[in-house]
Amino acid sequence: MPWRKYTSKTGKYGPIYHISKGVQVRQNAMHKWTLFIERGGDRKNKTIGSGRGSLVKAIKAAETIASKLHSTPLIQINDKSKSEAPKFKQFSADWINDNARRWNEYTFMRYESILRLHLWPHEIFKAKRINEINRIDIKKRLRLLLKTHSPATVELVHTVLCSIFQEAVEDEVISSNPAKGILKTLLPPKKNRNVNASDPFDTEEKDPFLDYSEKICTWPEQLILKAMVYMGLRLGEALAMRLMYLDLKKMSYYVSGSYKQHRFNLPKMGKKRFVDIPNFLAKEFSQYMTFLKKQSLQEGNGREIDLLFPDPKESGYWPYSQRKIQGIIKRVCKSAQLRVRNPHDLRHTYASILLMANKSPAYVKEQLGHSSIMITVDIYGHWIPGKGREGLEDALLGSVQKSHKIAYKEKQLQ
Repeated sequence: MPWRKYTSKTGKYGPIYHISKGVQVRQNAMHKWTLFIERGGDRKNKTIGSGRGSLVKAIKAAETIASKLHSTPLIQINDKSKSEAPKFKQFSADWINDNARRWNEYTFMRYESILRLHLWPHEIFKAKRINEINRIDIKKRLRLLLKTHSPATVELVHTVLCSIFQEAVEDEVISSNPAKGILKTLLPPKKNRNVNASDPFDTEEKDPFLDYSEKICTWPEQLILKAMVYMGLRLGEALAMRLMYLDLKKMSYYVSGSYKQHRFNLPKMGKKRFVDIPNFLAKEFSQYMTFLKKQSLQEGNGREIDLLFPDPKESGYWPYSQRKIQGIIKRVCKSAQLRVRNPHDLRHTYASILLMANKSPAYVKEQLGHSSIMITVDIYGHWIPGKGREGLEDALLGSVQKSHKIAYKEKQLQ
């Protein structure tokens, strides 16, 4: 068998056969044999197929290419020299493109934003080759991020880095993963981390907040806030609301998308859901639909209503930006003389008010789109004052209660 001529190494998805320096055959995420070629920092690959026959075909093709490159087949190859290894930016761009099919759209967008915002602009990860980056470089970058970002963001950056370097190890571009194990030296255990506490409006603060929004906000801006307070939508979900998913007869909305930075994506974790709309808000949406239709006729653009909250100041047909709504919430809070909240606190307000009104946690979980009821209880359980005390005496003393005897008499205490 042709593959027995070469030493193999177990990679992420199966064996890796090293044909010659810069030429290898390995399985991809779909368990198909793929020919990888790296020469002078350039990387190319070609998928052959699955099964033993495809492996034979891939190895023969690799041997042909190796001979054309005037490279002698090797049993083992050493780590690439600094001049041969690709730069981090190039390797990481290949990494995210090669693995895109394994992730859902939401995960891909998060990983891409980590590279684009937190790694590629940084001098170390922009200029250095992947085998020139060491643990000290990674620690410096993560420590710098910790000064301005949450532990969760730093943890995600580390996850991306660790995955990129691990693939470089499997490709034998580097011999070890410099990011492995670093996070535990930078962050305390999750249970001991200082996470910004949620700060929902209570029932006495919610009404003034919405009252002041009517004074200083346009109608679309008011409805965006109400969609978060009265429907529990995330900000991106509220901005992405479309007429086709709004059912005013059934008083429900089908949450199927989210919006951020001129991009429409799936909701968080790709979880679509139906959300109930309270009667009073459904009536306001009905009036708002009439307003949008009249506005379209007056403008004479003949456009059918699609987005519920298009920003009139945007060039093109786009919703309000998340940054703009954050600014609006800050302005309303200051006008109402309330503590400034962030958009997610409006969603927290919805959940806490429902649970304090003895609504089922299972119902709240479905409305919010949580993957587990434990998430709902862990986040919002402490906002249900006195709920656990109900029936405490019956539970402890039984259905036929006897008077509880005090163990010590008064004279014993003197």
